[in-house]
Amino acid sequence: MCENERILRLSSTFLLLTLLALYPLSITSASSSPLQVIQSGSDRGLQIIKSSLFEEGPSLQQRRDEILRIVEEYFDFHEMARRSLGRPWRHTPPDKQKEFVLLFKQLLFNTYVSRIEATATPNTRTFYEGEQIDGRYALVKTRVENENQPFIRIDYRLLNTGTEWKVYDVVIEGVSLVDNYRQQFGSILNSESFDSLLRRLRERTETHQSFTR
Repeated sequence: MCENERILRLSSTFLLLTLLALYPLSITSASSSPLQVIQSGSDRGLQIIKSSLFEEGPSLQQRRDEILRIVEEYFDFHEMARRSLGRPWRHTPPDKQKEFVLLFKQLLFNTYVSRIEATATPNTRTFYEGEQIDGRYALVKTRVENENQPFIRIDYRLLNTGTEWKVYDVVIEGVSLVDNYRQQFGSILNSESFDSLLRRLRERTETHQSFTR
């Protein structure tokens, strides 16, 4: 083997090892930023909601499952449910934790979509005002504008799970959904059992009502 061929093979081997070493890092670097996650999910969800406003389009009720699939891509409902329940979570059996997460997801989804649906118009636009990243946590600030109406501020708090960014709280006009629900759940659990809380959640989700109604 001539010297040039030996050098070429060594160079090729070194390049391959370098690429393999950097491969996991490349995947992480190529993953979506918090702002990209929110923009992609919000834009797709809003487009579905806006299309349901036209008579010839499918109703929002017909497309709720489609919206939920999109929301599930970037919302961590398990983390949101855990934070919303607070300290009682640690003392709740796994089977009831699982049911609580499922009911909470349905409740939060109904509330989230209903608020957007109530204010959405064909001219609704979402503006993304940037992201703030602090270690594993991030904040994405947005505002939703409708023609001839005051804009609505919706901020998203995200947590890096190790492979992707997921929303763990939504702040609408300065009001945290997680904090709001924690207060409501805490008030109920001060005088009622956890089973009673689950029953209340079932009733609300069955009628597609907000928990505050």
